[in-house]
Amino acid sequence: MAPNVAAMGKASIDTNGFQKWATGNLVDNRNRGIFAEWMVGEALGCIKPKAFRVEWDSFDLLYGDLKVEVKASGLSQTWNLHNATVPKFTITGQKWTWLTEEEAEALPDQDPDAQYRRSGVWIENDPPSRPADVYVFCLHKALPATNKNVKDTNTWVFWVVATRTLDEVLGGQKTLGLKKLDSLAPRIPWNEIRAAVDDCQSA
Repeated sequence: MAPNVAAMGKASIDTNGFQKWATGNLVDNRNRGIFAEWMVGEALGCIKPKAFRVEWDSFDLLYGDLKVEVKASGLSQTWNLHNATVPKFTITGQKWTWLTEEEAEALPDQDPDAQYRRSGVWIENDPPSRPADVYVFCLHKALPATNKNVKDTNTWVFWVVATRTLDEVLGGQKTLGLKKLDSLAPRIPWNEIRAAVDDCQSA
């Protein structure tokens, strides 16, 4: 590949170009999932102005004291844009959880690993567990999916389910389909996510 002659000799590069190159395709499953996290965070009003997403956090969003996990899927996929696929959501419990320095500080001193964990460490969950308090499931319905309609909240539908409900009803099940999801919670639009999460918190 020929070098970018226009960029040669410059002291810096346009990072907006990187953002477009790396995450510009919102139809891609990974990018659409990250967009869904941000979209739910905006609905909850819990994304701080200068905050960055942390890839390895044990949950996606913190809404007050409530840990929120966001799961996204779409009818349209990059490899099959015009035909509806069968959405599945991953709900596997985590075998390992990263404990940050701040979280470790909250550990009781009598914890035998307290001093070690205070530098931040992975801790093992035996059996695997779901560390979030509530799950928000997001389904992009548009066919075919495009960058424009992914950004439109009206092309999405959402379900809010307390983790305790997943644990009680599904146990260690690793995936969740739409039929079962519909039996656990009603479908709601984007502007009702916050109220539904509040209901889970107060229930």
